Amino acid sequence: MNNMKLDHISYAVRSTEEAIKAFSIYYNKVDVNKYLEKGQNVYITYLSNESSDHRIELVEPAGNPNPVESMLKTSPSVLYHVCYRVKNFSETVDQLKKNGFYMVTAPFETTFETDVWASHLFSQQWGLIEIIGRK
Repeated sequence: MNNMKLDHISYAVRSTEEAIKAFSIYYNKVDVNKYLEKGQNVYITYLSNESSDHRIELVEPAGNPNPVESMLKTSPSVLYHVCYRVKNFSETVDQLKKNGFYMVTAPFETTFETDVWASHLFSQQWGLIEIIGRK
């Protein structure tokens, strides 16, 4: 699986605005602010800086149901997942499943990037990861 490249580290947050303030000490550029990902019912914000080749993703609930609400009951911000961009989405998902990963979300086409698919997978050793890429 040498086609995986770190794309972003994702945090579930109660308040995007508060999280932007907290992360601004290092990730001081807001690339996307509160983009509504309708299929997940969340707002997505991407932060970056000039020296990193990955982004920080902030995921704020936009309504119910959503995948992060239960994670935010005791904390205003919590590490959600690590995302890898892959060259062949379907092939990588199949490889991960063969290596013991369980699919948490069925593959879905993102609304943020055209023709880019995503899925969340879990293993006890890696935790929750997201894979994004073209089929």
